[in-house]
Amino acid sequence: MNGQRMRQIHLDFHTSPLIPDVGAEFDPDEFVSTLKEARVNSINIFAKCHHGMCYYPTKLGRMHPALKFDLVGEMLGALAGAGIGAQIYFTAGWDEVSADNSNWLEVNREGVLGGVRPFESRWRKLCLNKKSYVDLILAQTDEIIERYRGLFEGFWYDIVFQKGCVCRDCIADMKRRGLEPADPADQKKHDYIVILEFMERVYNHVKQRLPGVAVFFNTKLHPDGAYDEGFAIKNKLKYLTNIEIESLPSEKWGYNHFPLYVSYLGRGSSRCVGMNGRFHTAWGDFGSLRNREALEYECFRMIMHGAACCVGDQLHPRGRLDKKVYERIGEVYRQIEEREAFCHGSEKLAEVGVLTANRPLETAFESDEGALRMLMELHYSFDIIDVTSDFSRYRLLILPDRVICNDTLAQKLSAYVAGGGAVIATCRSGLDPATGKYLFREAGIEYLGDSEYCPEYISVEKDFREDLAGMEYVLYERGANVRAAEGAEVLAWQGRPYFNRTYDVFCSHRHFPFDRLTGRPAIVRSGRVIYISSPLFGSYRVYGVRAYRDIVEASIKALLGTTLLESDLPPSAEVALRRQGGRLILHILHYIPERKCKKLDIVDTKIPLYNRSVAVRTGRKPRSVCLVPGMRELPFAYEDGYTRLTLPEINGHVMVVFE
Repeated sequence: MNGQRMRQIHLDFHTSPLIPDVGAEFDPDEFVSTLKEARVNSINIFAKCHHGMCYYPTKLGRMHPALKFDLVGEMLGALAGAGIGAQIYFTAGWDEVSADNSNWLEVNREGVLGGVRPFESRWRKLCLNKKSYVDLILAQTDEIIERYRGLFEGFWYDIVFQKGCVCRDCIADMKRRGLEPADPADQKKHDYIVILEFMERVYNHVKQRLPGVAVFFNTKLHPDGAYDEGFAIKNKLKYLTNIEIESLPSEKWGYNHFPLYVSYLGRGSSRCVGMNGRFHTAWGDFGSLRNREALEYECFRMIMHGAACCVGDQLHPRGRLDKKVYERIGEVYRQIEEREAFCHGSEKLAEVGVLTANRPLETAFESDEGALRMLMELHYSFDIIDVTSDFSRYRLLILPDRVICNDTLAQKLSAYVAGGGAVIATCRSGLDPATGKYLFREAGIEYLGDSEYCPEYISVEKDFREDLAGMEYVLYERGANVRAAEGAEVLAWQGRPYFNRTYDVFCSHRHFPFDRLTGRPAIVRSGRVIYISSPLFGSYRVYGVRAYRDIVEASIKALLGTTLLESDLPPSAEVALRRQGGRLILHILHYIPERKCKKLDIVDTKIPLYNRSVAVRTGRKPRSVCLVPGMRELPFAYEDGYTRLTLPEINGHVMVVFE
C-alpha cells in the first residue's frame, strides 16, 4: 500500500434506459464536497454500465437516452480540481446493448444464449472470445482516452470471466487447441485461456497509449496451489497493476472470503485494495445502509492485512450522492485517515505458511477455510501459499487435508524439513493422485488408503494434549488408514464404531457409538513433522468442533514452541503483526459477526476487551510502545526477546506501535 490512496469509493451506476431523469440533480461542487467531507481520496466512476449505457457523448456506444450532458467529463473535472483520484469503470462481460447482437453471446451446455432464460430479469453474458466484440471494447477504451486524457489514473474493467461458453467460435477454438468441447474440465481450461488472452490484449492496448495508468480486471482470482502452473491464477497477476478483492460480506462472500484471499493475493503486494459495500446485503440494495460497526470491522480488517479500503456504492439515477451514506462512510474513513501513516509500506510478518489445497480452476475451499479459521482464532500469523512459494520464509508449513504431491513438491518438502522447517499434514496431503503413492516421506507413515469407517473416533494420548485425553472424540468425515514408520511416535489412536450406519444397520439418531481402538495411529510425529489421519481442517469448517482446533494447536506448540505473539486474547479477537521500516505494528480487532438472520452474518455492536496481556517477540527492547491513534505511551517490560504489556482497553480496533 506504499503511496496508495487508502480511502476509496467504487461508484456503480447500472441504470435502466427506462429511467427518465438521469443526472437531473447532479452538481459537481456538491459531488466533490460530499466526497471530501467523507474523507474519500479516490473513486472509480462509470463510463459504461451493465445495461450498456454510456454516460458520456459516444460515437461507438449508446449514451443513456435521458442523460443531457457529459456526466463522466463533469465528474472527472470536478474530481481533478478537488485532488481526488479517479479510475474509469468499464464493463466487459455484461453489456445489454451489445448483447442484442446474439452472435456475441455466450452459449451454455443447455444452449441458452447469454445464460439467461426467457422471463429472467438478469443481464446476458457476452463471450470474451469474440474478436469483433473485443475490438469494440478497445475502440471504446480509445474513445475514453482521447476525451479524458490526463483526468484519470486508471481503468477498472468488470465482469472479466467466461462461464463455460460453447458457442461456435469457442468450440472451434477448443478443437484447435486440442481440447474436447464436451468435457467440462476442458471447458474450464478454455475459459481460463480466453480470459488470460483477453487481459493480455486489453492490458497491452492501454499501456501502449497510457504507460503510467493503472489497469485492473475484476476477474476470478481464486487462491490455488499452482499444481498446474499453466492454469494458475498467478499468470493473471502480470496483467494487473493493482490487486482488488471484491468481498461484500453478504450471503455470497461471507466473512471468511476476504482474509482467505488477501492472505494469498496480498503477499508481497504493495498495491492491494479490499472492497466491501455500504449496502446491508450486496450491490444494488437501494435504501439500505451498512451498520457502522460492520463497516468499521471490514475496513479495519483491510488495513490490518495491508490493503487500502474501497467502499462500494451506487449513485442514484438523478446523480446525487446520498448524504446519510457518506456520513456513515466518513465516520469510518476519518478513523482510517488517523491510522494510515502507520500502514503505508508495511509488510506482514508470518511464521506459518498454509499450502492451499485448492487446485487451479477449482473453488473448493473448505480445507483452506478451516485452516484460516483455526489460525485466526489461535492468533498465529500466516500466509496462504502455493507450491512455487519460498518455503524458507516460514517456520511451519500446513498441508490441509488434500494437498496433492508430485516428485517435485516431495523433494521441496524434504529440503525444507532438512533445513529445519516443520510441517503439519492431514489426511490425503502428500498423496500423488496420479499414481496413488504417498510421496511425503518425512511424514513417518505408510499410507494404506481410506478408512473403512465414517464417522470414526480419535483417542488422544495424555502427553500430547492432557485436556483431550480420556474421551474418544468423533471424527465426522472419512479419514485415512496409515501405519507409523519405525521410530515415529504415535500421539493419538483411531477408534471404530460398532458399525457404519446403513439403511438396515443403524443406531439412535446419528452414528454408532465408539466400540474399540483399531490399533492404527490417528496422529504420528516423526521429527519435525506431525501427520494427522483425519481431514481436520475441512471438518472444522463444516462442524466447528473445538477439539479439532485444540489438536492443531497442540501440534503447532509441539513443533514450534515459542511464536511471534503470545496473549490471553479470546478466539473472537483477530490479530496481525506488521513491520514498517524499523518499527513493528500489532493490529488487534474485536468485532463479533453473528448469524442472527437467515441470509447473512450481522455485525452491529462492539464488545470491548479490558486488561489483556500481549507479548511480541521484538528481538530487542523498543524505545517506546504507543497506541494508535493518539500515540499514548504504554508501560512495558522486555525479557527473553519478548516485549510484554497490558492493553487497558480494546474497543473495536487498536494498533500497538513498537518503536
